[in-house]
Amino acid sequence: MVNVLPTNPLTYRWIILAVSFLLITVTNGLTLGGLYVFEEEIMNSLSQMTGEDVLRADLKLRDAITLWSTAVFGFFAGVAADKIGVRKLMVSGLLILSACFWQYSQAESLNQMYIIHVFMGFVLCISGMLVNVILISRWFNNQRGLAIGILLAGTSTGNGLFPQLNTWLLSLGDWREVMTWLSLVPLFLIPFLLLVVKNGPEDLQKAENEVSNKSFDASNQKGGFTLQQALKSKNFWLLSLMAFCTFYAILAMTGHVFLLLREENYVPQVAATGVSLIFFGGFIGKITSGELAEKYGRKVILLTGVGVMFIGSIFIVLALVYKNPIFVWIGLALYGTGWGGLYTLIQLLTADLFGLISLGKIMGVINILDTFGGGLGPFFTGYLYDQTQGYLIPFTLISILLVIAFISSSMLKIDDKEIQENR
Repeated sequence: MVNVLPTNPLTYRWIILAVSFLLITVTNGLTLGGLYVFEEEIMNSLSQMTGEDVLRADLKLRDAITLWSTAVFGFFAGVAADKIGVRKLMVSGLLILSACFWQYSQAESLNQMYIIHVFMGFVLCISGMLVNVILISRWFNNQRGLAIGILLAGTSTGNGLFPQLNTWLLSLGDWREVMTWLSLVPLFLIPFLLLVVKNGPEDLQKAENEVSNKSFDASNQKGGFTLQQALKSKNFWLLSLMAFCTFYAILAMTGHVFLLLREENYVPQVAATGVSLIFFGGFIGKITSGELAEKYGRKVILLTGVGVMFIGSIFIVLALVYKNPIFVWIGLALYGTGWGGLYTLIQLLTADLFGLISLGKIMGVINILDTFGGGLGPFFTGYLYDQTQGYLIPFTLISILLVIAFISSSMLKIDDKEIQENR
């Protein structure tokens, strides 16, 4: 099997991208978007066991724990990726993810679920976005924007696919049975990782295209900021602030849109479609924005993404005020598309502005800040809902944060010509 794989890194990198896409589809789909459709079942099950109602804020604390756990472990995952490579981390993450879902099927309290979500956050560090972006950045010099866009489209694919899949599975068995079935999914990916994934072009045996390989390595691996230099950069903190606000916004929305639509008396399959619509829009935004940024300018595409996301949030707020379902669906589509575009740009700019020499460490620190916002989003939105018995105030707060994100994005100093020369 090894003999039929290409030895030219410029060809092999597309195989790496395909496997990374599949991995990020599964890890994000299982730990994030796919769990939302279980919430009504879990709340009812726990209420029957305890005889007490389960508050949304308490349930949504699981989501916050996942993201805060990612923040805690993210820096160390970045350091480990720089030192030992990503393949060992990825395989370990899939084994842990399988164990998480099996344990979920046995959980009898929110406290037990909270512990499981700590490990899910760890999985997202060592098998999710962070290590995959590092891997793809190492393999792609030219066409990095396109490659990262395709990779991150996997997050939308997973978060769009698994709500539908899990809703269908829930029609075949109860939620505990479905969790057991899902525990098998990560195990199927491990052979592909062991067979195909190389930590970088230098791990690929050189064959007939040795000159191209040397050129690839030289251009792709040199240069960049140390972590200390990045922390002194104004761009670092502006990018981190924008990431904090937008991660809060997207995870607050995706974490509550299913419950919002169920509250508006949509059947579960239609409510799950609302979740999928956000991620389908995200898929379009992610897969197109990286290439567009390299053609038309990174800052222009970044501001466009934040602006479209903000307009989507306004439509959703208007839907809550005027009870117009058309506004909801327009808003969700715009929201997801804008998010997808800016999400790709966050990852692309991290590599382009700060280079590859300490990319794992730098991404790890940014990961601490953006995942803190991401974890706060679902939890604080649930808290505001419990206090106000409605989504108008928490979703208005989302719109305000997107204004802050737009301002911080507009202040970034991005020289596209210099970035291309430094690659």
